[in-house]
Amino acid sequence: MGFTRRKPTVIIWFTAIILIVLAVYMIILTNKKAALPENWLFTVDGYAVTDEEFLFYINDQRAVTVDYFYRTYGAQVDEGFWTRQYGKNQETPSEYAKKSAMTALLRVKQEQIIADERDIAPYKSFDELKSDMEDENKKRAEMEDIGDTYYGLPELDLYQYMQYVSGARWPELVETQVQKTKMGDAELQDEYASRSAEYVRTADELTVMLAGTGQAMEEKVLNRLDISKDDTESLHFWESLAAASVGETVIGKYMGEDVIATLMTKPEITNLTLEKVKDSMIYGRAELDLRALIASRTDKAKIVYNGNQFNELEVK
Repeated sequence: MGFTRRKPTVIIWFTAIILIVLAVYMIILTNKKAALPENWLFTVDGYAVTDEEFLFYINDQRAVTVDYFYRTYGAQVDEGFWTRQYGKNQETPSEYAKKSAMTALLRVKQEQIIADERDIAPYKSFDELKSDMEDENKKRAEMEDIGDTYYGLPELDLYQYMQYVSGARWPELVETQVQKTKMGDAELQDEYASRSAEYVRTADELTVMLAGTGQAMEEKVLNRLDISKDDTESLHFWESLAAASVGETVIGKYMGEDVIATLMTKPEITNLTLEKVKDSMIYGRAELDLRALIASRTDKAKIVYNGNQFNELEVK
């Protein structure tokens, strides 16, 4: 029995085709852009957004939408509110909510994609985020049972969890942006010179003659650091005294009491050197650049819709 010898060229082409097929298969397995779920509504730069995910963002915009139409048109929420047209532009609450939801979603997507590109955190689909939230809540419940310390609420809803994830991711994004922004010494000097009046530190103590209702005036040293951040009335009173002239009297509420105080000494104001504020300048600029990048990529995002499903979607 004879046999036919295959030409080397045929074998090479056959091998190349197999390698290409395998490569495409691996891309489909590993690239979230390639694998579209059945319920995808549209894609953002290749990443799928499901109807469930978009409805999550719409629900987050419901209160904002209701408030806008009430303030703008005096509209009340009734049976036909979401599809009724208002004003000369014939705005509908349903379309307004969809646009607001799209804007919010695109910003989050770009933040996720940038974090993935910079190897800070892998991109995760909506279903993966929900699964991670459940795992986080189980972990917190276990820590609660054994008395371990954790930060935040004992159980997070999806909105709270996504805020939690974004908050943890943001400092790392800013850190990577610092390397890209790269403020040089000359630029730092110029910015410092143009904003030097802002770079001051006010001492935390001031001396006053103070009295509560029905009390005699008594000399007191008031320290701003003693005031809780939640005690806005006391903070406002302290800041009013700090801004006053020596001998000027201020009436207000301090530590829960109605008081009157006459300023005896101004809090010392120190000009901060460039060396003291350099890091805050660098990180402040990096954060501005990062927000600008996210906004730019949001505006330029490529959106591909799954048929007419998005247009047919109505908020009810």
